[in-house]
Order: sequence, then C-alpha cells, then structure tokens
Amino acid sequence: MKRCLMSAAMLPALLFNGLFSIDARAQSTPATRTVDELRFSEDFENGLQSWKSMAEAEFTVDKENPRAGAQCAHIRVPEGAALHYQHLERSFSPVQWGDEFHVTIWVRTQGVADGTGAYAALEFLDAAGQRVSIAHSRTDRGSGAQGWEALHIEGQATKRTERASIHLLLHAHGDAWFDDVQVVQTGRRVPFPEVADAERVITVDPGHPVLPRFGGVGFHVFDHAFPATQDYLDLVLAKRWRELNPSFARMNHQNSWDRAKLDETAQYMLRFKQETNTELYVTTWDPTDAATPEDRLAYARRVADTLGYWVKEKGATNITTYCMTNELSLGAWGSLYKDLPKFKEYHTALFQVFRERGLDVRLLATDASPFSYWDSLDWAAANMDDVTGVYGGHHYIAEYEPDDPYFYPWFLAKVQRGVDLARGKGKDFILGEFGAQQDGRTIDGIKRDVCIYWDTPMEPMVSIQLAEAVIAAVNAGVYGMGYWTFADFPDDYNPHYINKWGLFKRSGNDSSTRAHYYAYGLLTKFFRGPATSLNVKTNDPRLRVAAVLHHTGKTLSIAIVNRHEREIPVRIALGELAPGKPFRNYVYDPAHIPQHPFGDLQEASGLLEARDGVLSIQLGANTLAVLTTAYDTDPPAPVAGLEVTLAETGATLAWQDNSEPDFCYYRVYRCPGGQSSTVVENQIGSTIAHHFVDAAVKTGSSPQYAVLAVDRSGNVSAPAVK
Repeated sequence: MKRCLMSAAMLPALLFNGLFSIDARAQSTPATRTVDELRFSEDFENGLQSWKSMAEAEFTVDKENPRAGAQCAHIRVPEGAALHYQHLERSFSPVQWGDEFHVTIWVRTQGVADGTGAYAALEFLDAAGQRVSIAHSRTDRGSGAQGWEALHIEGQATKRTERASIHLLLHAHGDAWFDDVQVVQTGRRVPFPEVADAERVITVDPGHPVLPRFGGVGFHVFDHAFPATQDYLDLVLAKRWRELNPSFARMNHQNSWDRAKLDETAQYMLRFKQETNTELYVTTWDPTDAATPEDRLAYARRVADTLGYWVKEKGATNITTYCMTNELSLGAWGSLYKDLPKFKEYHTALFQVFRERGLDVRLLATDASPFSYWDSLDWAAANMDDVTGVYGGHHYIAEYEPDDPYFYPWFLAKVQRGVDLARGKGKDFILGEFGAQQDGRTIDGIKRDVCIYWDTPMEPMVSIQLAEAVIAAVNAGVYGMGYWTFADFPDDYNPHYINKWGLFKRSGNDSSTRAHYYAYGLLTKFFRGPATSLNVKTNDPRLRVAAVLHHTGKTLSIAIVNRHEREIPVRIALGELAPGKPFRNYVYDPAHIPQHPFGDLQEASGLLEARDGVLSIQLGANTLAVLTTAYDTDPPAPVAGLEVTLAETGATLAWQDNSEPDFCYYRVYRCPGGQSSTVVENQIGSTIAHHFVDAAVKTGSSPQYAVLAVDRSGNVSAPAVK
C-alpha cells in the first residue's frame, strides 16, 4: 500500500492507515477489473439453431463459402424487399452494469450497393427485454466487398442492463456472409473502496510532472466558417472567446475557399494569436482524392500554399499542427481507416513539401474516432512515425451517462493508451474532439448531430462529465484538447442537418448559454498553456483532481470534481507550491447553474488561503471546483469619455477604448432613477467594442447609463455614469 506523502505536520501519515493512495495517472482503483472471459464463440457449424432471424430476408447456412470450417451464416435481401435492418440475433446473459465486451465478427458481401451495408451490433437489454443502449461495429457499405473482413465492437453495459444480444445485420439489398463470431468479456465493474468518514486528502506533487509542457484546454471552433456581423462578434463570439481565453483550438479548413475566405479566416487566427495566444491545429474538411503520387504531391503543394499564406504572409504563426483530413475521411467518413497506407502517402507528400517550404507545422496522425478506431494509431506509429509530429484521436462518450461515477477511470485508461503510444515515439498526444453522447437520428428529414442530453434533466450533469474528461486527459498527459464545439452551427447552415453542441446557441437572435458554459469555460480560462501538468494523489476514488503550474507567473490552478452525493471536507497538501496569496474558488453546481444573459462567467465564490502548506475546502455534491492563483486584484481603469446620444432608433453610447493589456470587455447598464442616482443595476449587454446601442429606449425618455470595464482576472472598474 502506497502512502500519500504529506508535507504538513498537521497531516501525519497515520491519517492514511487502512486507506489507499491514488496516483494522478489512476486517481481511483480501476472501475472495471480486467478479465478475459469468452462468453461465446460461434462458427455456425451447428447451423442457425441458436439464432433468431428478423425481418424479410433469406436466412441460410452456406457450406460453399465459409471463412473456415464447414459452413457460415448467409443473409440475402432480395431486390424489392423493404429494408428493415434484416438480421440474425443471439442473446446471452447474465450481463451487469459496467460489464465490458469486445466482439469480433467476420463478414463478406456481394452486390451491396445501397443502404448501410453489412455490420454488427451489440445491444444491451433490461429485464423486460427493452434496449437500454447499443454499440455498433463500423458501418460501411464496402465492408467485406473485397473478401472476408473483421468487424469489431467495443461495448459497455449501462444502467438497468441484465442481458445482451448480438445482431448480424444486412441493411441493404444483396448478400452477406458472417462467420467466426466471438464475444469476450474484457472488463467487470468493481465497487469503489469506501473511505467512510476519514479525512479526504489531495496531494499535489511538483517533483514528478505528468507533462512538462501542457498546451491547454480548448475547443474545435467553426465560427470562421459562417458569416457574422460586427455586432455579433463584439457582443457574443469575440467577447466570449476573450473571456473564456482558451490557449488551444482546432480549426477546419476547406480547399474550396477562395482568397477572400482565406483572408477572413486569417483574421480569426490572428485574433486568437494576439488576444488569447491560442495555439491552432488545422485540419481539412474536403480533402481532394488524389489517385497518383504525382497528384498527391501537387495536392500537398496546394495545402502548403494555403498554410504558408496564413503563416508567412498573414503572420498566423500560432498554427502548429495539421492533419490532411478529419477523422480519416476522404469522400466518406472514416474511409481511410480501411486504407491507412493511402493516409500515409498523403502525409509523406505533405511532409516533403512542408520541409521544402520551411513550413514549421507538424503533421498529426491519425485523428481517428471513436476509441474503436484508435488501433489506427498503432499502425501509424509502426509505419509512418518518421513523418508524424504528433498523435491524436477523438471520442464521443456513448458508453456512460453523465451522472455515472465510473466514467472517469474508464476514460482515463482509454486516453492513457493513446498518450503512452505517442510517448513511446517521443511525441505528444492531442485529443482533437470530444463530447458527450450524440443523438445522430434523422427526424423529419433532418440529421440531428446534437448532444442527446440537451433540454433534458441530465443536461446540467454533462458539465460534470466533460470536466472529468478534461481532468482525465490532463492526468493522462494529453498535450491539448478541443471540445466540440465553441458555438452551435447557425440554424440556416443546412436545411437537412443541424449541429448543436456549442457552449451557447446560434439560433437567430438566441445566443443563450448552455449549462456547460459555466463549467468547461472555467477550465479553458484557468487550465491554459503553457503550463506543467502536475501529478496529483488522493485517498478518495470519488475525487477527480488535476493541477497545472502555469509557466507565466508560476501560478497554480487545480480542478476538483466531487462525485459524492453529499458535501465533503477536503484538505489539499501543496507543500512547496503553497502560494503567497489566496486561491480564488470558482464553483459549478449542476443544481444551481449560474446562468447569465450575456455569457459573463460566474464570479469566484470566495478566497481560500493555504496554511502551513495545506488548503482546506468544502466540496458540494457532484460539483466542480476550480481553484486558482492565476489572477491579479488590480481593477481596470474606469471608462472615460462616456457620451449618450438619443435618437428615434434608440440611445447610442460611446466611450474611449481601454488599451490596457489585461482588459477583457465592458458591461453596460441602464440604471433606474434619475441622473442623480448612484444605483448600478439592470445590465443590458456585454461587449468588447467601445460603443453600444440601446434600441429599447423610446424618444423623449431620459435614461441613465453606466459602463464598467472588466479585466481578464474578472476585476471590475468603478462605473462611468451618464
């Protein structure tokens, strides 16, 4: 049994007798115990007697074309038959919440040219036989078209699961053969050890950093792809970006953009560089399918022309990373997963051209999603490391509901695998996209690329799950990460597709924030790079903790998620890291979301001061606390030169711009009372501009206004009143 090494005399080692110490790279005993239990294996030598057939199709045993042995299963959907996910199904039990499975199925197809093709699914069922969750293999119309091909499923039983079933599907007209089905249980949930009423202690260890140079918590940002008025930039996009202050972002690029669009995108890149010092990872959304080496080299030169224009001519030197495509897509989503040598050929051509041009941008492999596609990272490490500067992947969390406390150790282990692979090659790892569970349904002809929890009682807990994902990524040693996305796609983007994942909406005049704005936004603001991600230990597996030491100012930020259903007291041993000033304590409580009409982040709930190297804090049930010394206490200068002009169109306010380096934005108030009133309330806007229009004011009225400046630490100036 390890012991937590406490530097303060007030926390002797005897406090931990009978307890356990948890390293930052684990932070709990494993939520699942690794097992290797074969639940069943099926080669169809006994026919289809264990399987049920569903929907209109021909279900037979084929003795002429098995992969191995004497026979295999055959599904034929004839022309004219309605497609109803024709499949063979076999159930097995018992299955419990948290059981993990790896399923392998071999498939071969012929004549499949429509529908989804041949694939497999692992369905988890409750006591009444109703589905509670489902996991799929790769769905690709071309699967098995060139001969026998292995499909894989990784799935985990969710709450209420009592049994499971395997589905072998042909959702297409044509023929599919299935053989050698194998279901292996790879994990089993183990209850967390009980800490009872013992004192909870967290130790931050500066002597063994997780990653000496951490790049930061950020977003995939799509905003440059859509038109935006100057008012929308001033009041919403640029204002919120500046306040959330991310140091890492992923951006999309399209080959079809003309020079005007490249210039417009460069303006965003330069704003990110100048205002928030944000590092950029760029990927192409519409890569050209170049068939020959010469074509790929010519294509690489076109990409280098664009990146070189941004970096060398426009000055966007914050572009550090590039991948030739999103999630291994070329023509179809994920298509290069089945042709990784072609992905390598593209990156080899890009590497050659970048080197010729002196373009200091590293190439990322493979950008794959989800975790089940991360075996492409192994291939890249073995076959194209010489042209790879950084490794990376994505995942959207379908395996755990947001209130499931077992999510954190599972996600940590998954991401750790990618980081360890990259480190084995001396490279960093980037989590380019992540988010909660996707809806993905098509309703009334509209594809819903939306988080399934929006506008449900579970939405506030998504913030806690995302915070745990960030903490896990930091503790695994991820260099940088990007939540999908900073803002929703606009409603008018595509009449048949919506993408709604943002921290705030972009629906006509509705720019309201979602709950996770006030949790994830704290992490982008205070878990900035460059920093050192520190090793953290805790004696309670339901505390998820990460810490970073910022290189600028040597300030410290700590994030803690309490997965207990009650408030608990915690002591944080800082030792030599104990600062000379108090920590500001920012809290996100899913039971009391700090919504703000203009997206202003919540203020600190208080100050906490370390005594004898130890910080004491009360953590609310299922809350996120972000503690930081990355702030100053000097308020910005008061707004100068405020003038108000009244007209039929409303009141126009103008004032002198604040040029202080630490300035963030202005708050505008329409105050009650007459000109002699000193009350400052009724906020009507937040903006980064030094002007504002109050269109609600009627001719003949005599309103009083106040404007306050806010700096990046959240300090507020004295009001300027007019």
